[in-house]
Amino acid sequence: MFLKEDLENRIPLNRILPFANVDGLGNRTSIFVQGCDIRCVYCHNPETQDVKYKVRDVSVEDLVKEIEPYIPYVRGVTVSGGEPTLYYKELTSLFKELHKRNLTCYVDSNGYFDRERIKSLIEVSDKFLFDVKTVSKSKEVIGVEKTGNLENLKYLLELGKVEEVRHVALSNIGDSEDVIKEVSKILVNYPDVLFRIIKVHSRGSKNAKLIDDIVPSNKFMGKLGKLASDLGVERVRVHL
Repeated sequence: MFLKEDLENRIPLNRILPFANVDGLGNRTSIFVQGCDIRCVYCHNPETQDVKYKVRDVSVEDLVKEIEPYIPYVRGVTVSGGEPTLYYKELTSLFKELHKRNLTCYVDSNGYFDRERIKSLIEVSDKFLFDVKTVSKSKEVIGVEKTGNLENLKYLLELGKVEEVRHVALSNIGDSEDVIKEVSKILVNYPDVLFRIIKVHSRGSKNAKLIDDIVPSNKFMGKLGKLASDLGVERVRVHL
């Protein structure tokens, strides 16, 4: 795990995408931080997981300067990774600066965070893109034993802080059907929140052969989408 809590007001940066339209509403600048507290079997950004890859430790001030040229062309900034909430103090400072420039600030998170610890980041974040990896098979899917993601989802939803919930669907391993059931029970009360159900793919993965063995069929994906709709979720989008 790559954490740099000793670098006050600095962010371990993997890369910046000046323009992206899949990381929240509108055209956005996407920032990928370095370091993650889980190890998804299908990780599509494995280069962001730990310190063996080259990164830059960037001050909040310098990162704002890098973003400023894009401001006329984007609606906001989304921080992904890696896991952004590991750097909640630095991102809180960053978001405060970006709000001064009329940019919305999103966090793309795996949901396994201590919500009291990151309260300052939650308060200054406009929205979260919340990725539910699993509800009962964390060791199998994310490589470590973790819980609490659904409680964090409920908390953010009550605050109006969630734009979309995502689930990467797997076959042979994982618990995709259970995820759809549990998340749908929650989202039925939040009709404006989008539920994306995404078919896993091997592009970008370190182990393409393993991924090929857990790719669900289109029929299974259709079943998951129908399940969410039947359970009352109004906005369901299935990505094949």
